Amino acid sequence: MPPLESWFMPLSLLNPTTKLNPLLLAGSMAALTYAGICYTLYSYQTKLIYRPLPDLIKTPADTGLAYEDIWIPIPHSQSKLHAWWIPNPGSNRVLLFCHGNYGNISYNTERIRFHHSQGCSVLAFDYRGYGQSSGPSPSEPAIFADAEAAWQYLTSTRHIAPHNITICGHSIGGAVAIHLASQHPKVNRLIVESSFTSMHDAVITKNIYRAFPIDQLLTESFNSLSKVQELSMPVLYVHGDQDFDVPVDFSKRLYAATPNPKQLFIAPGADHNIESLAGPTYAAVLQDFYKTEQAINQLQSA
Repeated sequence: MPPLESWFMPLSLLNPTTKLNPLLLAGSMAALTYAGICYTLYSYQTKLIYRPLPDLIKTPADTGLAYEDIWIPIPHSQSKLHAWWIPNPGSNRVLLFCHGNYGNISYNTERIRFHHSQGCSVLAFDYRGYGQSSGPSPSEPAIFADAEAAWQYLTSTRHIAPHNITICGHSIGGAVAIHLASQHPKVNRLIVESSFTSMHDAVITKNIYRAFPIDQLLTESFNSLSKVQELSMPVLYVHGDQDFDVPVDFSKRLYAATPNPKQLFIAPGADHNIESLAGPTYAAVLQDFYKTEQAINQLQSA
């Protein structure tokens, strides 16, 4: 982005004794205001994108699930991630859950309960700056690194094989999940809920931002569309057709760019919160998705 001073050059060249034309003055003030808004968007975009809250409002126990508090170290950092491990006895299927941009893991207890009810042990973690996780404010590289730390906890500390792990992400967590899966092709499967193609695309769906040079201002790219082409595991995209926060067209575009095997489930009548509005139907789709993968595994091992 050009230095802020460059926006002010037309005003600085004016002779202070010159009588200003009202139109020129109004135009200069409008340009100054516009430049100020651009600078604010550029400087504070992480505060607009990430909306962490420190207090936990629930735990898995409030939904009837036994759980364990986990602390995951972040390599080359003094920070630690807070996570919940919710075991599912009798199942070797593990789901690594990446939540969205708002609140913390405690705002996702129903999603966690839903996926646990589908036969998964669940590891749900907070990005740095969210909930009880320590560390500086979140950013795209930071939350990618946080997801990698959670992955390493499962595979290195708990010794869970990648072929038993499903990565799942909701909203911006879907972009995190796609990135993590692109780095670990041996993961068993990927579930992307209510996510977007890129942060640029998500921003310009909001009419208020269309008047600004988003390409020049945006540093948090989250370009999932450029990554899904490299995915080799089965992928399930899930989206509500009444999602006005993140339009369903994003999942359609991600699905079209993803190689097989893949599935797309568009939940009729559901908004940004799939599980609460399409629970039974979504559950049936998930079970079919898991059975399809079992068949693929059997064919590959034959």
